[in-house]
Amino acid sequence: MREENNAIANIKQNPSYFFNYAKRFLKKCSPIGPLVTPEGEMKEDPEEICKLLAEQYQSVFSEPEETKKIIDPGTFFNSPQISEDPTTLKNIEFSEQDIIAAIEELKPNSAPGPDGIPTNVLIKCKDALARPLVYGWAKENNMIFNGDKFQLLRSGTNHEILNNTYLVTSDNQTIDTSPHAKCLGVYLSDDGTFKHHIEQTIKKARRIAGWILRTFYSREKDCMLTLWRALVQPVLDYCSQLWSPHMAMDIQALESVQRAYTRQVKAMKELSYWERLKRLGLYSQQRRRERYIITYTWKALEKLVPSPSNINEVEPQFNQRTGRKCVRKIPPSQAPVRIKTLLSSSLPYNGPRIFNCLPRRIRDLTGCSVDSFKTQLDSVLRTVPDEPPVPGYTSLCRAVTNSLPDQVDLQRRDTGLGRSVGTPLL
Repeated sequence: MREENNAIANIKQNPSYFFNYAKRFLKKCSPIGPLVTPEGEMKEDPEEICKLLAEQYQSVFSEPEETKKIIDPGTFFNSPQISEDPTTLKNIEFSEQDIIAAIEELKPNSAPGPDGIPTNVLIKCKDALARPLVYGWAKENNMIFNGDKFQLLRSGTNHEILNNTYLVTSDNQTIDTSPHAKCLGVYLSDDGTFKHHIEQTIKKARRIAGWILRTFYSREKDCMLTLWRALVQPVLDYCSQLWSPHMAMDIQALESVQRAYTRQVKAMKELSYWERLKRLGLYSQQRRRERYIITYTWKALEKLVPSPSNINEVEPQFNQRTGRKCVRKIPPSQAPVRIKTLLSSSLPYNGPRIFNCLPRRIRDLTGCSVDSFKTQLDSVLRTVPDEPPVPGYTSLCRAVTNSLPDQVDLQRRDTGLGRSVGTPLL
């Protein structure tokens, strides 16, 4: 047990020591192979497997074209870059700003061109369209993209475009359409939701939590919380401002990971999940995600981070009586109901809603450090009931949901009726 406690104590200062200890308890190591050759032949010999891996590694590097090879660097770098004849046009130079300026000259109500792309789309996407095309950039720099790794994510209701158009790689191979694509660790889906990402996040978090319970014997509070915060919680927190769910079933599924883990802590098994959160000093997963949303919204107001949307920027609104608030955006009235729901739950729309429910002294904080803001924010969040929706307890929650705006609204109503502003009456 002493060695186990030492490993846990060094989980942040000396992670190599921690993982060297943990790996000793793995039941098995995943072997490499067998591998299949390009000809379809199965290879199990370790030496042949090494050769196949080396060939695969070398295959991703492109061979320089003969015309692009530099034989004499001195001659190459000292050669004149332009013709001495001023009447000869050698190159036309234009920058990304020139392209953006040209697109901005388009009128929003102009008819689409031969490509059929609406003018509004060109104007809103001008920053992305102004960048060089990747294929031209790759050819200019004598590089080759791996077409097998390309993913095409298509979304929309125009079936004519979906069924009659396609994209190709630099060697004219059709790129297969995928329902999900992973970008910077987050799965994007063609239906505009993050349901697939949430499912994968839950699987990964459960797998790590199970590994912890199999590897370490101690169920003491400090040991279990240290492992949870260091290994499992970062998986559930990663980029949660972007994919934070609004559907009760997804919120409950994410909550179930922490609910099952905290039940294994010593002396916590017989307590309800709500009571375990109080005893362990933990936020629910929903409250943590909203805390991250509040923090990002405050950073955007302070110009410490980019606004979450170029179209709907986070803007402050000052009032002498209510203090600083965020301007709340309203989804387009003509948009389908499903699109309105997705927009309402997104960070640019939901962030101001959650931020505005905070007390004025938190909303008016400015010019301070992020850590100072978080400390002040936590002092308020600890006074707001945290009752996440879990099977068997949802009916006992007096608030509409466990979201901060609903819980704060319940507190204000209780204050108006002369009730306690602590835990809601059950």
